[in-house]
Amino acid sequence: MFNKVLLPVDMQDSKTARRSLEAAGQYLENDSAELHVMAVLPGLSMPVVAAYFPDDAVEKAMKALKQEVADLIEAVMPGRKHCFVHIAEGSAAREIVALAEKQKVDLILMPSHNYSRVENLLIGSVTSKVVERAHCSVMVLRNLTS
Repeated sequence: MFNKVLLPVDMQDSKTARRSLEAAGQYLENDSAELHVMAVLPGLSMPVVAAYFPDDAVEKAMKALKQEVADLIEAVMPGRKHCFVHIAEGSAAREIVALAEKQKVDLILMPSHNYSRVENLLIGSVTSKVVERAHCSVMVLRNLTS
């Protein structure tokens, strides 16, 4: 069991996000253990991308995403204490590893999205990058979509 767990979620795949949050509880040491739930927006602030959006678009998107994650936590784990929402923008793997180090987590739980080999070649596997770079143990949660 672990005292500080980081669970990155992809809110575009809400079914997997919900199931991974349901599974996360079993890895927490006790009620005082911390669960850090994180979502990452792609690099919308990059100059080539940002030129197509209003100045406050990233801020609004991050605020909306934070509320969406908080709502999911409340639905799955009502009243759960020591649960923290983190929203980042940029490279998912880089942001996950950085938050894990900053929060000194004991475990990163990575939901598996079961992408095809071609999809993994084209977009890369965030999970494999996190496994390579993380300072702590990483557990892959499989079969969440069935």
